Amino acid sequence: MKSFRIVFSAMLIMLFMACSDDENREVTVVDAQKAYNEAKGTYAGVVLDENVPSKVYVTIGDDLTIKYLPVTPLLSRFFSGTELDEAVASVKGPTFSAPTVDMVLVGSLMYVSMEPTDWMFTAKVGGVEYRVSALLSSVLCYSRAYDKISVSINVDELFCEGQKADLSSNSISWLIDEATRQ
Repeated sequence: MKSFRIVFSAMLIMLFMACSDDENREVTVVDAQKAYNEAKGTYAGVVLDENVPSKVYVTIGDDLTIKYLPVTPLLSRFFSGTELDEAVASVKGPTFSAPTVDMVLVGSLMYVSMEPTDWMFTAKVGGVEYRVSALLSSVLCYSRAYDKISVSINVDELFCEGQKADLSSNSISWLIDEATRQ
């Protein structure tokens, strides 16, 4: 997943460098609101969960909401084997939601940054409930020309019942690529 983040960052840099002066004109509030209103809606896409494609739904509205974001990468930092399977099975319909904080228009692309947001859910193992919280940061790219979105999501911090996971050498991130409007 680190390579996805690096590739996504490199694409952003190349797009900004490739823009002509016409595309770098100052964007008005009206332009920005119009572009964001065009993007509003629900998109279906896939994200890899243990190398298996998993369907997710991304809704752009007042906030960015992602339904069914896989919890396996998070829970695997605290559980393994049958305990991990039980913990993952106990989490039903996990939904993540974050407010937008910044937007950049580059040609026919719109990049939207979300405010770093806590995502909390409960997992059950052996009848015991465990509270899991993760600090997530995300960036959305909307292609106005193709009416598709891509979302990069990074886990900045991860806790389970107060125990902090070490993410320094093995980070957790997801990439939802080319989700289509429903």
